[in-house]
Amino acid sequence: MNFNVVVATHHKTGTVWMATVFKAITRQLGAAYVDFWAHYGRLERELTSPFVLLNHDSTFLQHADILRRRDVRILHVIRDPRDVLISAMHYHKTSSESWLHEAAPGKGNVSYQQRLNALATPYEQYVFELENATSSTIDGMLEWQYGSETCLEVRYEELWQDRSMALWSDILDFLGFDERERELCRSCFWEHSLFGEAGRANRRHARSGEAAQWKREFTPELARAFVYHFPDALQVLGYETDERWIEELEKAAKPRVDGMARDP
Repeated sequence: MNFNVVVATHHKTGTVWMATVFKAITRQLGAAYVDFWAHYGRLERELTSPFVLLNHDSTFLQHADILRRRDVRILHVIRDPRDVLISAMHYHKTSSESWLHEAAPGKGNVSYQQRLNALATPYEQYVFELENATSSTIDGMLEWQYGSETCLEVRYEELWQDRSMALWSDILDFLGFDERERELCRSCFWEHSLFGEAGRANRRHARSGEAAQWKREFTPELARAFVYHFPDALQVLGYETDERWIEELEKAAKPRVDGMARDP
């Protein structure tokens, strides 16, 4: 490894995927794998070169200096916020993560998961999620400091489509792995990817890894609620240039008579 590696993700942007891949890589190469939040109070002791440091929400707080180190290269992964919302809502309905089951102060001692599951319709559940946990995830993607020469920005969707591992090879080159190491890293990526070896195994964590789920799940009503809460998020992150995607959803939702869409 010519550089130490920082992997910065966000909730439901491939965090578990990247963690699994890079844990396998560090085992193969004899490098240290460090979970940012698990070792937050003692990072200085844990970051012994060579290392891979993974931060699941890309917030570095008092340790932001790590991102400016000359011996570090960064991989930052984002995902279409609409798919983040879909994945997070379904995950939070059934996950055993402890915070989902803690009584929320001022909420009648009802947990996040109980409040989410008590809502009657998918629309209400998505809006609740959008206004709560997923709101901070989208904010985190928007607030990331883009443009660093030592950081490679990658979309989850690009990784998901990378069956040839061409993008993954470019990532490995940017992160400073040598030729021998890159071969090992490619094997680890394929073995632990949802479209590779892991796709044939039981995946308890991942409901669905495919991209653009929002095209099936979003209604025009949900799309308008999303834009109300995050009016320019899709444009800032480069997923849309305008709001024509809502118009397409509205067209698809129109009732049809004799094979023709009925005008309102």
